[in-house]
Amino acid sequence: MINELLDVFNALTTMQLVVLGVAVFIWLLRFLYLLFFPLRLVLNKKLSNAESGNASLSVLMVVRNEEENCRETVPRLLDLESSDMEVVVVDDFSQDNTLSVLGVLKQRYPRLKISSLSQETRYSEKLSQNIALKSAEKDWVVLYPVNAKHPASEWLNNLSIKNDESVNVKLAYTTVVEEKKRFNKFYRIENFFQQIRSAAYSLNGLAFVYNEDNVAFRKAEYFRLGGFGTKVQEPYANLELVINRFIKKRNVELCLNEECTIKKEVSVGRTEFMDLMRKSIRIEKHLSKFKRFVLQLDRLTQTLYPLLIALAALLVFNLWPVLLGLIVVKLLVFMLIIKILQKRLNERKLFITSLVFSLIMPFYKLFFRWHFNRKSKNQKWKNTV
Repeated sequence: MINELLDVFNALTTMQLVVLGVAVFIWLLRFLYLLFFPLRLVLNKKLSNAESGNASLSVLMVVRNEEENCRETVPRLLDLESSDMEVVVVDDFSQDNTLSVLGVLKQRYPRLKISSLSQETRYSEKLSQNIALKSAEKDWVVLYPVNAKHPASEWLNNLSIKNDESVNVKLAYTTVVEEKKRFNKFYRIENFFQQIRSAAYSLNGLAFVYNEDNVAFRKAEYFRLGGFGTKVQEPYANLELVINRFIKKRNVELCLNEECTIKKEVSVGRTEFMDLMRKSIRIEKHLSKFKRFVLQLDRLTQTLYPLLIALAALLVFNLWPVLLGLIVVKLLVFMLIIKILQKRLNERKLFITSLVFSLIMPFYKLFFRWHFNRKSKNQKWKNTV
């Protein structure tokens, strides 16, 4: 068998050798990416055994027309066993009884602080977050969505930092509650891959976040940079823009386990799924040049890999055992990583769909990214006319 393969290899033309060489090179890049990025998350024991801290946190919420969620979520947080935690809620000009509900809760819970925007304002979510950060008394803050389910009993302690002055950011996982809807599953898969990518890059010195929820950070870092500054008009993204300016490999800690995870009870459709991808594009535009380059290289090799393997198989069909072996090895490693991480984060019933999604979506995203960037440029040009 080996001699036959060697004979076939020796008989290859220059073009066949070039295509085969490029295909194997791209395979090697993708395989090394698996080993040095997502596999590091699997092997990093700190992710599943996070040390409990002192739970000294200001939990921030920005709400608008959320009276029912406020009745349920705010008491859940304030009932957590912690004497050194406060909840700061800013009402973003609600038209229902949200502010009244918060006022009643304030009488029951002294650790609850409330504020509000008194009128409709552009970029109101960023302004509300700024108000919440100014009102927070603790050194550490974390943004908590008002539509989140009851957190795990150890969520607060696991998310806290224990006497480590070198850490400025602690990342945890956020997802949405499972529903038997197509776009709910698409959203959860895309969200899973985004946050795994963010965590894996952070372990390799290219730290950034795609999601502001459930990310604890030192409040002083936000004000040191002057808050949102010129990024206050940026669409889709909010606190991620500021966090990505001060998050570094040496000051970030990961908490990727079920105890740190929060799940939002929200109905997800096509619009929310598209907005999730639009948000990731806008966030990446504000990263450093080197981070953008690595992300672009990642996307490029991910797109080229199946095309080049297929082309090599067509041109050098007699070497199919070698190509099949490469595909199987990479696929098995990828499946093992995905299975372990989804189990660790309690992302159920996504495994098979994730495999198909990871194969098809790079091609769809290539078109989506081009279309979105083109549309954004046209809109920017119209606004300047």
